[in-house]
Amino acid sequence: MNQQPGKLGIREYVSIAILMVGSKATEDTPGVLFSKVQNAAWMIPVLSAGIFFIPFFLLLKTMSLFQGKNLFFVIQKLLGKYIGFFVCLVIFIMTLVGISLDSRLYINIIRAFYFRTTPVLVLYALLMAVCAYGAKRGIQHVGSVAYLLIIYAITGLFFALGLSTQDSNIQAILPIWGPGKIEIIKKSSQSLNLFADFFLLTMLIPYLTSSKDFRKGTWIAYIYVSIQISVATLFFICMLDQTLEGVGYPFHTAIRYISLGSYIPNIEILFFIIWIVSAFIRFTAFLYINALMFGHIFKIKDFEFLIPSLATIYILIGIIPESPIDIGLELKQMVQTVVGPLFAAISLILWLSALLKGEFKHAKNKNNR
Repeated sequence: MNQQPGKLGIREYVSIAILMVGSKATEDTPGVLFSKVQNAAWMIPVLSAGIFFIPFFLLLKTMSLFQGKNLFFVIQKLLGKYIGFFVCLVIFIMTLVGISLDSRLYINIIRAFYFRTTPVLVLYALLMAVCAYGAKRGIQHVGSVAYLLIIYAITGLFFALGLSTQDSNIQAILPIWGPGKIEIIKKSSQSLNLFADFFLLTMLIPYLTSSKDFRKGTWIAYIYVSIQISVATLFFICMLDQTLEGVGYPFHTAIRYISLGSYIPNIEILFFIIWIVSAFIRFTAFLYINALMFGHIFKIKDFEFLIPSLATIYILIGIIPESPIDIGLELKQMVQTVVGPLFAAISLILWLSALLKGEFKHAKNKNNR
């Protein structure tokens, strides 16, 4: 595959996308979904993907009018200098807070299961130091590492899920519709945040070999991730049943109890290594995108120099909550409630703006010449 120097190929981009979004299957997402619709929780990722598909498809359609341009350029082009600036700033702030809370969630997982006596600040500083170093190296290096890791991350996840069937009960998914079809659809429409990260990935369009590769890679990752989160949630329901609602981190709870017989009773460290490296890739990519956003808003060309400062802000925001409960039940859910509908609404507004301004007609006439 011929790849331009300094550009992401479709394989690297898909790897980044899957690690960024698919990791939701290994954090608190399955438990949160179960608390909404009980044993029908595994349906929500697929249904939410279907609902978010409409505004996201229209967004990509709009982005295709501006070949090689990122999301913030398109926003300011279609909404004007001042409104565009405000919308971009809101997206940046929401992303900054959301990533800070997400990274704190990962620190809570690490501390609860693996390094119980290590101070939160120390773990946080180590995580952000590694991510800042990776982000400073550039998104191309992040893509290369993600491509090398992706097969181990996917294999490790499904291997762990497969081993979890030793103590699973398929009857746990009954009744199949849980609280009812209407409630499932309602909760699915309120879970658009599951795929909000794809909205942010449009910032990387200029770094891909072509816009066609971006669109193709996005849909590959989009379909795969929706299936992965759904399947993982289904397995956790079968394994933990009604206790899933009270389990904060089902993946890490599951791998503590699976084994390969009496000779290898505890293999959780293998899954932890893959999981933590995947987490580094995820937050490194987020950090790079956030720095790119800030640089675009305030016209800073060498935005890479902002990365250490943003990593520090992540830590300052992330250490504010006093307990893991504050993260999961209050702040994180508040942000997630807003982010999904907000990004969907912005996508629709951009498409409508392009339609009213005749951008689609101009593009069609240009192609017919």
